Amino acid sequence: MTFVELASGDVLYEPGDAVDWVYFPSTAVLSVITIMGDGRSVESGTVGRESVVGVLAALGSAAAFSRTVAQIPGHAIRLSSSRLRNRANESAHLRGLLLRHSLANLAQAEQSVACNALHDVRARLCRWLLMSQDRTDSDIVRLTQHYLATMVGVQRTTVTQLLADLAAEDVIRKGRGRIEILDRKRMRAGVCECYAIMQSTLERLIGDAPTLAAE
Repeated sequence: MTFVELASGDVLYEPGDAVDWVYFPSTAVLSVITIMGDGRSVESGTVGRESVVGVLAALGSAAAFSRTVAQIPGHAIRLSSSRLRNRANESAHLRGLLLRHSLANLAQAEQSVACNALHDVRARLCRWLLMSQDRTDSDIVRLTQHYLATMVGVQRTTVTQLLADLAAEDVIRKGRGRIEILDRKRMRAGVCECYAIMQSTLERLIGDAPTLAAE
């Protein structure tokens, strides 16, 4: 295992890439993004210190089917897929743990699909901001409006207006490439049910869910 530093926008996998490494984020936050034929994209999962990316492909010697990028810069632990696969073949306990984490990531992706189809954009935006804050343990979320638009699956102009509305209500403070959450309680009141569902799913499958330490 080696520590690696990831910059915002670093691509770990593209669709069709061989998954030679798995990544365990520590301070970085990773995004799993589905790319459409016309170039449009939407995020289906956010992975931080609670989990890992690339496990199922590593265990099955399969290629990636989504783009995975560093959403928020930071550190991660990188491990060879072949080494992890060999150890998992030797340990039923390790294999079961890895599968539970993969199920948690899959459940998040499925919940995101339902959320994007059924819930309004503001509630989805607040959910993504809270999830990013949980994984960084900081009131300041270093995300550009371009990334937020990809995360929520809308046009950048829509995100710009929603952030302006939240700033006018003193829920957030906007800066260049950063968003400071001023009132987490009010933001939580504005999210859809998916935030709580995702947290409870993580706790049920892996025994923990990221949340702000002060909460």
